[in-house]
Amino acid sequence: MSFDQDVFKAAMGQLAAGVTVVTTRAGETDAGFTATSPTSLSMEPMLMLICIDKGIRSHAQVTEAGSFAVNILATAQKELGERFAFSKMPDRFEGLEITRGTTGSPILPGNLAWCDCKVVNTVDAGDHTIFIGEVVDGGAPGEGEALLYYNRAWGKFEKV
Repeated sequence: MSFDQDVFKAAMGQLAAGVTVVTTRAGETDAGFTATSPTSLSMEPMLMLICIDKGIRSHAQVTEAGSFAVNILATAQKELGERFAFSKMPDRFEGLEITRGTTGSPILPGNLAWCDCKVVNTVDAGDHTIFIGEVVDGGAPGEGEALLYYNRAWGKFEKV
């Protein structure tokens, strides 16, 4: 068996990850997409990273805004995660009572936690760009359990 993109996707599907919605505000336009790749990078200074496909609209919007927020979703927010992953809605924020982080990025209601970041560096990485952001604001209400993505399915952690 050769190791190709299909095998790579299957292998990466075995890595459970928390589901987030990355949001930004470019000019007067709010944008967001579902992601399982945000990572804490450093405590001093507090840094996070996100990886965005160069071919999606959100790449240009985060580049223009120079900022992003990572909204960590609870299991009760599965539909919200799907809205930002699959929806063809012209305004994915329609009907949501958002607040704003320091950067102006939308903060989604009911999340477990959020970090608002100012982009401090970018790294070209194949068909993606790694955006490194300094955390300038955040919160951790922590109500509920984390929404996870594993093996192409949404779910929750069962303690053993």
